Formats: sequence, C-alpha cells, structure tokens
Amino acid sequence: MDGWKYWEGKKVFIISKNSSHPYTGEVIEVDDSKEPLIWITIIDKYGSRVQLVHSEILTIKEDAKR
Repeated sequence: MDGWKYWEGKKVFIISKNSSHPYTGEVIEVDDSKEPLIWITIIDKYGSRVQLVHSEILTIKEDAKR
C-alpha cells in the first residue's frame, strides 16, 4: 500500500498543526475517496474517535510503545 493508506490498522503518534497535544491511537480508516482531501480516523488512547484531514498533520509515526 502506498501513501496514506499505509497507516491503516497501525498504532500511531500524530502531531497536528491545530492541537496543543499529540494524538496516539490506532488508525481505523483512511478515506481518500474525496481527493484532494484525505481523512484519517483514529481511535485515540481514551477510546474516542478522532478525525483529521491529512493537511493538518505535521508528524505521523508508528507508535513503537504499543
């Protein structure tokens, strides 16, 4: 898999442009059907569903601690 779909199913650490705290959780969906916008949905460490647009992500890394 190429691009953003690579992250689907992975445990990640995300720093976004518009948040004062990082997100950690599992990527449950990458929706690229409405390009140029790509939506990434995660279940965060608190069990909440969080959706981010790809252009707001500064850093995304695999979370090795999980």
